[in-house]
Amino acid sequence: MCAICGIFNLMNDKKNEKYILENMLKTMFHRGPDGSGSLMMDEIALGFNRLSFIDLESGMQPIQNEDKTISMVCNGEIYNFQKLRTELKEKGHLFRTKTDVEVILHLYEEWGLDFPSYLNGQFAIALYDHKLQQFLLVRDQIGIAPLFYTVVNGKLVFASEIKAILQYPGVNRRLNLKAVDQLMNYPGVISPNTFFEGIYALPCGHMICSRIGGELKDIEYWDLVYQTEEEKDRGEKYYIENLRELLKNAIDRRLVADVPIGFYISGGLDSSMVACCIAQYGMNSSYSFSAEMDSDELDESQFQKVICDCVHSTHYRTRITEENLWENLGQVVYHAEAGLKESYDVAAYLLSALVKDSPAKAVLTGQGSDEFFCGYVGYMVDQFRGMRKNVMSLEECEVNERLWGDPYFRYERNHSEIEKMHHLIYSADIRCEAEKFSAIADSPINVERVRGLSSQKRRSYIDYKLRLSDHLLGEHGDRMFFSHSVEGRHPFLDMELLTFVSCIPDKYKLNGVNEKYILKKAGEGIVPEAILKRKKFPFQAPGMSEMIKKSCKGELLNDDMIKKYNLFDLNYVKKMKDVYRQNDFKLMGAYEIDYLLIVMTVTMLCEQFHLSV
Repeated sequence: MCAICGIFNLMNDKKNEKYILENMLKTMFHRGPDGSGSLMMDEIALGFNRLSFIDLESGMQPIQNEDKTISMVCNGEIYNFQKLRTELKEKGHLFRTKTDVEVILHLYEEWGLDFPSYLNGQFAIALYDHKLQQFLLVRDQIGIAPLFYTVVNGKLVFASEIKAILQYPGVNRRLNLKAVDQLMNYPGVISPNTFFEGIYALPCGHMICSRIGGELKDIEYWDLVYQTEEEKDRGEKYYIENLRELLKNAIDRRLVADVPIGFYISGGLDSSMVACCIAQYGMNSSYSFSAEMDSDELDESQFQKVICDCVHSTHYRTRITEENLWENLGQVVYHAEAGLKESYDVAAYLLSALVKDSPAKAVLTGQGSDEFFCGYVGYMVDQFRGMRKNVMSLEECEVNERLWGDPYFRYERNHSEIEKMHHLIYSADIRCEAEKFSAIADSPINVERVRGLSSQKRRSYIDYKLRLSDHLLGEHGDRMFFSHSVEGRHPFLDMELLTFVSCIPDKYKLNGVNEKYILKKAGEGIVPEAILKRKKFPFQAPGMSEMIKKSCKGELLNDDMIKKYNLFDLNYVKKMKDVYRQNDFKLMGAYEIDYLLIVMTVTMLCEQFHLSV
């Protein structure tokens, strides 16, 4: 993967300026330090920074088809490219390189706007058809590769990171309050929203299509579709054997490269499955990486050691202290381009720095398993929530129906209750405008997609949309990887594997209170028993309640800084600081909202990118 950016002249009235494209590329050098390329024309400008993995000699972009009537830049990897390449050659298509992304040009020639459905990978594509004067932006099905855009002065400006878009003259620098409120209510910001007003994230499984003189069309080409009827049960053995084989294939596909690929070891089930499969089947990867927390209650090093001893890799480890977290928080906010509610993004940032200092240029992770194998505690809680129907308020039921299509389904929080808390946090001026940017005024998902589903499938779909795509794969994943020129690859998000997993009956994913039951069964004989029998432990790092007691680095929480933006209520922030400083006050990790961290990081974001409120 790499960085892409560019400008599409919607009105075809003014020439594109090369210096603007060059400035955009400079801000994303960290995403692709192996070389840059560009294509400049009156109607289109395409830019590319390369982090090279396949065809190191001739894989530079932008890339064109045989007669140069189609031009493209792609940030990503196409894992089924070899199969597609063979099929396209049989149809008469000619290839000029050995790079994986060249298949996209020929798929478009063959199938037009239907081409993304043939891709199994992680990708963000900008493609221009010179004959039709048609421009496309495409993001992969799950949202692994980022893609942002805005329209300014008749130009469609796009990039892999927002900081590049801000290089275009005339782009507005204003904080998007809807994004702040989404952070208060959900795991993070939800596409198409970003923290920058007027700059949008292309949602996963979507494409933007436009022609010169025409309007932008947002087309959904893929979505996760669960069936309301219970799947045919083919028996436990069938699901175990197929799951094991498909995961093995997904891992193998992500190790195809002309450079070394490593893997993360967290001590949890998911990364252990990946690591142990690599060792069990003798796959081409020998470098592993782990982060150890300098906190007894958060440290997972004993479980990481179990896997290291099992796979016999060349292992790199880093010890993360509270001082590390706060020293690097500013850089993390800059790369994430977002406010944060948990400090574990800093741990991810420091872990990718560890990879940077090794021979590996990419790493495999266990990301994406929890959302599709019922790995979070919410899936278990749902089984008992029916007992509380009679004590749920009418107000909460109305909000739940509006957001999730079921009055008794609660996702994470009682939103009607915490909204009252949020009104205290916002300043008086912002409070008056709250209805205009409320994150719970309407649903962040297409509610019709979850009506009639079991609670497991409903939660899985919502986790995919709200937690996985923009949060875990976005600011926590992609942006932290590429801050150090490292690529993350996620076998559990392979499209063949995911298609199969979506059809596994609920009872094999959550068996009583045994989460990821079928995945654990598939891991028997591959993953050590100590890991298979371990209860789910969320990846956590110390929060503001620890920092504010031990550190004086609260300059962004001082009175003058809070007053400067007038976003948060000064008196309430002071009250929260007093509470956080109490010796017996401690947040429950991933289960409570760290409001002071939100206040601090949103303020940091405004300072770093000179955003008005």
